[in-house]
Amino acid sequence: MNTAHRIFYLPAVAVLTLCLILTGCGTKQAPDFEAEYDVIVIGGGMAGLSAGAHLASNGLNVLLLEQHHKVGGCASNFSRGDFTFETALHLMAGGGPGRNDRGLYTLLNLCGVYDKVELYELEDYYRSVFPGVDVVIPNTWEGFEENLKAQWPEEADGIEEFHALCTGMYEDLVSVKDLFRYTGMKAFFVKAQVPLKQKTFFEYKDKTLQDLLDECFISEELKAVCGHAWVYYGPPPSDETAIIPMAATEALLNDGLWHIMGTSQNLSNAYAERIEELGGTVKTGTLVTEIIIEDGLARGVVTEYGDVYTARYVVCNTDPHQMIFKLIGEENLPEDYVTRVKELTPANSLLGIYLGLNIDLTALGYDDGEILYGSSLDADLVYDNMMSGDYENGAASISIYTNYGDPIYAPPGKSVVVIDAYSDYDYWPKDPEEYQKLKEEKAWEQIRLAAEVIPELANPEYVEEMVVMTPLTLEEYTMNYRGVIYGFYMSPEQWQKIPNNTPIDNVFIAGNWTQGWHGISACQINGWRAARLILDMEGIE
Repeated sequence: MNTAHRIFYLPAVAVLTLCLILTGCGTKQAPDFEAEYDVIVIGGGMAGLSAGAHLASNGLNVLLLEQHHKVGGCASNFSRGDFTFETALHLMAGGGPGRNDRGLYTLLNLCGVYDKVELYELEDYYRSVFPGVDVVIPNTWEGFEENLKAQWPEEADGIEEFHALCTGMYEDLVSVKDLFRYTGMKAFFVKAQVPLKQKTFFEYKDKTLQDLLDECFISEELKAVCGHAWVYYGPPPSDETAIIPMAATEALLNDGLWHIMGTSQNLSNAYAERIEELGGTVKTGTLVTEIIIEDGLARGVVTEYGDVYTARYVVCNTDPHQMIFKLIGEENLPEDYVTRVKELTPANSLLGIYLGLNIDLTALGYDDGEILYGSSLDADLVYDNMMSGDYENGAASISIYTNYGDPIYAPPGKSVVVIDAYSDYDYWPKDPEEYQKLKEEKAWEQIRLAAEVIPELANPEYVEEMVVMTPLTLEEYTMNYRGVIYGFYMSPEQWQKIPNNTPIDNVFIAGNWTQGWHGISACQINGWRAARLILDMEGIE
């Protein structure tokens, strides 16, 4: 008999014992000491802003501290000359009404942020291009199936199966969306019933994206096209958990692909404004250097200026390495928790090239928003090439922001293009002169690769502004460990990442490193999750 089924027949005492060992049956008690604030949020990225807004909207007094001169983290923008550049956001799932009114749209409404921003829907998901392959993935499942069946009619059954499995995965995850709040017997029995109730999740939780593609399709070209969004998630398909791309594809194609008018900075600003409207405080240019721990609980924080702020709870919108080794101190945490974080492999970082062009790409016939280009169908080869610095034989995510439908990016007759690829932190030299030389060299290699799709990009005469981002840039501006923006490497062995709660009862962590996974949409959900755990402790529904 399968172990998962056998558990229902264990004697009650044995079940209770297992519960105590595996999950703990105690409920955390709200801290009862006096403090200036109910909650201090460290970091004003999407997760920190979301946590702060959800807490403030439920009556808690929030202080948010951000080390940069403005909030947003990677959900931000910057300007050069005539051009405004979106720092990172390509698209969000479920950010607006008219589809299923679920997910992120629900959370934005819940905390009062939705009415402060204007979101608009993008027309297509991406255009997938390989040597000899060129196909557009629309923004609906209907369009997805229609376009792929037109090119691969013999694969119709597999295309429908892929759709059904992605939908099943999403529905399974949604059905246990509150599991992170459960403790004791309730958590134990929900987990024990997963093989019976969440069958798609249970079947694919240990499989890779490549496993899924191989089960659904025969054509290597079709596999490459349907798996091409791996360039958004981290690992190549052979090493990437199937869970994330399955759930994300369903969310994007069913709930819509959304962007923010005025760039993601407007969304970040809206969150900060909402926190302050509700009586909270947002301080930028304020780096937290220590979380004060006394008698096993956080009591507040210390900033780089020596200022001390006290609070009953702390939410870290930082990576866990910062939280453990710089803010809390590993001596204040259980050894197994510290060891777990040390042993988890971090994800890759990015090489990004921001281009302001003095030509109108739309007028020249380039009307796509997102183009994914692979120099080969072999994703493992392409990934290894990027990570070793061979960018001319890698992959490129090419975003033409001036085709997004927002005039903020460039004046008429000009264009904004951002080209992203994966990068290894250790590849980049620390010597400033060597670094600058290599950065320019590799940026032009990546541009030449993208020019396989848009030849005009390779002409320096068309480049009016150019900014290059590397893992070292990301480390400087986000303070993330090794310049990582995706959190932990999303293999089947690591898909669970780390929970939002920590061994310190009143300290929580939110962001790309935690269990709501990664991306700007997921970070906002992660912020809500951290807030929800605090509200549970406070007895607030």
